Amino acid sequence: MSGGPVISTGKVKRSFAKSAKNYSVHSSLQNDVSSVLVREFAPKSATGKILDIGCGSGFTGLAGAAKWPSAQITGVDLARGMAAEARRNGVKKVVAGDAALLPFKAGAFDGALSSLAFQWIIGGRDGLFDGIFRALRHGGFLSFSMMAGETLAELRKAYDEACVQCTGKKASFPSFPDESKTAEMIKEAGFSILRSESRKILRGYKNVDGLFATLKGLGASAPARPANPPRRDVLQKTRTLYPTNDGTITATYEIIYFWCVRG
Repeated sequence: MSGGPVISTGKVKRSFAKSAKNYSVHSSLQNDVSSVLVREFAPKSATGKILDIGCGSGFTGLAGAAKWPSAQITGVDLARGMAAEARRNGVKKVVAGDAALLPFKAGAFDGALSSLAFQWIIGGRDGLFDGIFRALRHGGFLSFSMMAGETLAELRKAYDEACVQCTGKKASFPSFPDESKTAEMIKEAGFSILRSESRKILRGYKNVDGLFATLKGLGASAPARPANPPRRDVLQKTRTLYPTNDGTITATYEIIYFWCVRG
């Protein structure tokens, strides 16, 4: 989780606020990951109040509501635009708030979900899991997914090589969390881990610009962007260095799933 520049909360908030209206158009990966999370890494049954942290446009909370009809889902997202989009999509209760500073009283929830949000928080904000621990009752569950180190490996390698060729300097990317260090943080906060697993997902794109468009539409391009600002010549060189297969490209996403319980 160390070794790269820290992702600022303000950058994350602005980036996802801009992408809120078009987020669902580009969110097939997020929908797939949310489905796996709720289906395989969360309790078979749940009641009471469930918190969806970094709810985005609401698909994780809605998946939870479909699985647990008697549960009450509350979404929270840093970007007000995303919170509004989740309401429009059918999440009845959504608030704008910081995942690392949850605006809820102690023991307010019986469980918590989060899909593909924590990679933008871990490493830059202390107390994420402590805050979630506080918001859950004793025995409450936390099920979450996040991107890990091999995510966008092809793009990062091509961009890094392009930077060296065009500027003489390597790229400086924010680092994604890894499973073992995240597990340490979870346990230190007081959770027990019931299950964790790393999986790789491959997504195909027509070209590099298609990948860029998807990342921008998801609000992920700014948080994941290297510290050294992209130049036109570097981007063009990246397009030529990115490995292709019959004219198309493939991007790797490493996803880590955790299912935990509050002690």
